[in-house]
Amino acid sequence: LTFENNIGFKLAALDTYLKHIPDNMDIYFIYGGNISRMIHCKRDGISYTDVYIKTPDSISNVHKKLFGFFKKIINKDYTHTLKIDDDTFLYNVDTFLEHKISGDYVGNKVLITDEEFVRNKFCTLKNYKIRKAYQGGLPNQYCSGECVIFSKKSMQTIVSYKGKEKYEKFSIEDVAIGNILQKSSIKINPNKFLNYEHPVQIEKFFNLYDKHYVNEFIPT
Repeated sequence: LTFENNIGFKLAALDTYLKHIPDNMDIYFIYGGNISRMIHCKRDGISYTDVYIKTPDSISNVHKKLFGFFKKIINKDYTHTLKIDDDTFLYNVDTFLEHKISGDYVGNKVLITDEEFVRNKFCTLKNYKIRKAYQGGLPNQYCSGECVIFSKKSMQTIVSYKGKEKYEKFSIEDVAIGNILQKSSIKINPNKFLNYEHPVQIEKFFNLYDKHYVNEFIPT
């Protein structure tokens, strides 16, 4: 997921690790906005789709962007969706599918031990100037949202869910998703095969690319 004013991250990803995605993966960049549409694009031979969801493009509204995106693709023949933040750099996107994806909700597990800290998560993000605490329901645990894999079952669960988390105007996306899936008894499987760094500054994308893709040591 990304934002219109974060185009630098999008271009950095397309110019680095996204050059190496497996042939059976499609790339989507998801935005909010005033319209709902999908635009097929290409950059230096890499095909991708810009997806616009009719919802405000703000950090506290990312959950609606994800819900809207899943609704658009749920009938496609995808077995899984890998969702990452635009400031996430994937170290091994070229090889991670050599490992079997086990589970419906795969990522780095976060246990909620301090509810106040979680509710004020956005207040610590200086770039967004949010001072409002999240008032929605909290799960016991959730997958940190910078890099998560959802199975078809999880996507269907989220699309068909009718609870209040889906309609909240102010939400924390990864927490809300974790709450929905926990209510549906979908468990977290720890990520053991997809390596990444987050958050990453735009200029560091190219250093990481050289290290992990261009100059990576290959045994003879």
